[in-house]
Amino acid sequence: MFKQVAESLLSGHFICPTAFPDAFEYLSQADNADKINAFLKPLDRELLNMDGELYYAAYTVVDDSNRTAVREAFSEIRSQLRPIVEWMDMVMTALGQDMPIRARDEIRLHQLLQAIEHEPSLSEQLSRLTQLTLFKTSKTGLNDQLSWVLQKLEQAGFLVRPNPQASVYIATGKINYLHQVIAFLNDAENLELDQYAAGGADGDQQELFL
Repeated sequence: MFKQVAESLLSGHFICPTAFPDAFEYLSQADNADKINAFLKPLDRELLNMDGELYYAAYTVVDDSNRTAVREAFSEIRSQLRPIVEWMDMVMTALGQDMPIRARDEIRLHQLLQAIEHEPSLSEQLSRLTQLTLFKTSKTGLNDQLSWVLQKLEQAGFLVRPNPQASVYIATGKINYLHQVIAFLNDAENLELDQYAAGGADGDQQELFL
């Protein structure tokens, strides 16, 4: 399990009980977490735990040897911010929720679809979502569009589908990481999401994030 967990962390995966239950259980044991941390330290990384819901490896030093990888990882998260925030807003409205999606929340495709079908503004919002880069598609039917969006979120690691034959998705800990990214930008840099998504972060801010 040590090798599997180490490789997952070095590959940039976010380990949570939903997406990687066995690896999460392994890291939840202090001795195992210490071993992984000792392995990561010479690689200028450390094991971080977020709210008991998520483990990931963060850089402790940014230099010429890893600067490109850091910027690429940051750029990927940046490109996902606006479309995923807009998707979360759509879900909150459709399901009448007061809080955005968090780790372990369930998304039921048919329940969400039914709400969207009965509200023209939500149908329009879904259509706009499918024009954004992360969710871009030429599909026109609401069912096809929604299924596509959920599929892309699954591929990006924000959702998992425990039963491939079912249409129930569960949010992973990576969603919580995204919330922390947004909070950092708003609190530390006082940036609006739209400005940030348009590329308003400089190199120093990129290094802070990874």
